[in-house]
Amino acid sequence: MAGRLRTARSPQALSVMAATVLVAALVLTGRLLGGGGSQPGLPARGVAASPHAPSQFGGKVDCPPAWPVLAMTDHASYPAGHPGRPPADAKPVACYQTLAQAISAGYPSAPLPAGALEVFGVYLTQPGRTFRASCQQAADRLGFAVPCPGLLPTPAPGTAQSRLCDQSAICRHRRLLAFTQDGFVVPFGYAGAIGGYGTLSIVAIPTGGTPDHRGVQCPSERIIATPTVHRIRAVLAACPKAIPSVLGGSVLVRWSERHTFVEVSTPGSGEVSQLLVIAIADHVHLVEPSP
Repeated sequence: MAGRLRTARSPQALSVMAATVLVAALVLTGRLLGGGGSQPGLPARGVAASPHAPSQFGGKVDCPPAWPVLAMTDHASYPAGHPGRPPADAKPVACYQTLAQAISAGYPSAPLPAGALEVFGVYLTQPGRTFRASCQQAADRLGFAVPCPGLLPTPAPGTAQSRLCDQSAICRHRRLLAFTQDGFVVPFGYAGAIGGYGTLSIVAIPTGGTPDHRGVQCPSERIIATPTVHRIRAVLAACPKAIPSVLGGSVLVRWSERHTFVEVSTPGSGEVSQLLVIAIADHVHLVEPSP
């Protein structure tokens, strides 16, 4: 579903898309990204930090925040947020700062479960049955087709997966759907993390029979590219004045489908953030209200 990416006619957009087109195509065809290579938008690694000993408490194994990649005796590593689980008889070996360091030490990343996707260290998995049921409930309540994410990032430890329309104040009949994942696990050095975790927002409004996009544009919006989402031309844009501005604003992808405007956004405007919103958008499906 990668489709074609049309570059915007601005120097900034051309410089960004030169590095983005190939990897965006890989994301949107569902292929694994990141591997052991450098991650766009992350700081240079420089001299590798020494591995750190993992801690164990109550049967749970933890790695320090700056050493989030856990190596196990099954000869595999499990970066923070990885949806895979080590074998029951595997023991912790060491914690590494990056996946590249773990690979160099002989611990490649563990295979991803079926249906999961990695976007440069951010792991996306299918939401559970309860979440999927909330999509139909939201569509029935709102009265228009609502976006139901088929993949979402790994939630921060100790947090439950939000559902669509959990809060009525941001979910209004025939007017607005606003879904926020307040915190998801990101790799060490991720640009755009708030308090060490990423944030995701999905907003939808009914078109009302008009093609006017002004209601979903952000202030000082800068169009980066026009990718294809669900075979529909979308807009990928940077919002430099969006909160929190200290992280360089945010990036969004928006499109119109089934009489609904949909926008997926996340803080930060680097290549990883761009690829992340495109990957999530490509796995969104629109759920119609029940007849």
